[in-house]
Amino acid sequence: MFFRKSKAADQNVASTTTDNVSLPPNCEVLTTEWGSKVYLLGTNGFCQKCLQNVTEVIQRIRPSIVSIQSCPAHLDDIALKEEDALKKLQISSVFLKLKMFFMAFLGDGVVASMLYKQEILLSKKTGLASDADFRQALNERKKVPNCKLHLADLPEDALICRLWGYPSILEKWKYGRRLQEKLKQEPSNPANSHDLESSQEHRQQELETEFADLPAFKRVLISDRDRYLAYSLKKAAEPTETEKAPVVVGIVRNEHMDGIKSNWNKVDLDVDLLTNVEKKYVVYEALKYGAVMVVFTYFFTRRIRNRRTMDAYFNVQRKKD
Repeated sequence: MFFRKSKAADQNVASTTTDNVSLPPNCEVLTTEWGSKVYLLGTNGFCQKCLQNVTEVIQRIRPSIVSIQSCPAHLDDIALKEEDALKKLQISSVFLKLKMFFMAFLGDGVVASMLYKQEILLSKKTGLASDADFRQALNERKKVPNCKLHLADLPEDALICRLWGYPSILEKWKYGRRLQEKLKQEPSNPANSHDLESSQEHRQQELETEFADLPAFKRVLISDRDRYLAYSLKKAAEPTETEKAPVVVGIVRNEHMDGIKSNWNKVDLDVDLLTNVEKKYVVYEALKYGAVMVVFTYFFTRRIRNRRTMDAYFNVQRKKD
């Protein structure tokens, strides 16, 4: 697991928690077999209320470990100041289209490029950069002496390879169309649905709407990540030589709250396999998309090639405009 120690102070100050502490409605307390507590806080990343909840929970609990749903590949962006992170997302429409094109065909795929555009639109709507809640957690962690940082999410390369390999072309086309329709609409402010997202029924309804007829995407983006996050958070709360029952504050996206709770008491022996990078998926997808592009290019240029063949046969010379 990836840990980083806080530079706040050198004194060994114990974490102070109380059972009567008041918590936000979207914060759950999970307990391990060895007595460690994990305060699981759900956020949506583009809401000032979520940032306030992050500050409130960390200041009141004063944990020994703060765990966020991220991976080492995103740590540099999360460590930026909010103003600098916003500047990175303030790009022109032309540059955005170019970046989406290169991401779609030379990078992480069409779905990743559309999700990136969705982040840009939400950032302009809310005035917050993506992962603002995780950035707030990093700042609050530094105020707690001897508090460590734990990155709980799947590695980015493993997640991207699974997105390339598991969904079929038809399912990717459906999800791409669904994302395209969402991008055409005016993005709603996440702050308006903040109170609703603390309801389990609302979260389940949102997931059913988002991933209807998309079982592979739901597995890769939700179910498998729920398994890994539950495993990773329990791993962070394991006793050490200096602390027998660490107190952990876990900050995750709202859509993973129910899945983490359902997987909390399960023994998942295959969860480590989720981090494996299957290169065969990338090769397989490259071959599939390569074949599609070859067929498309053949039919698209057939008319031009036929005209040139006829002109050469009848020795016709066309005038250049």
